[in-house]
Amino acid sequence: MSHSSNKQHPLVAEMVASLDETQREAYEERAAILEFDAGVDRHLAEAWALLEVIKKYRWNESNQL
Repeated sequence: MSHSSNKQHPLVAEMVASLDETQREAYEERAAILEFDAGVDRHLAEAWALLEVIKKYRWNESNQL
């Protein structure tokens, strides 16, 4: 059994905070699919989903998607 906290990784939380509503919805949906349907660990699912959103919406140098 994992002893990790349910708290989101600080870097993921910081980056997710900069997402607009559409991007945030895409992130949350993808993270849920990865965690619940694919059985991926929650923290990994969140990071992976964020990477997919970054790829889709093209993260730029000002840290805005």
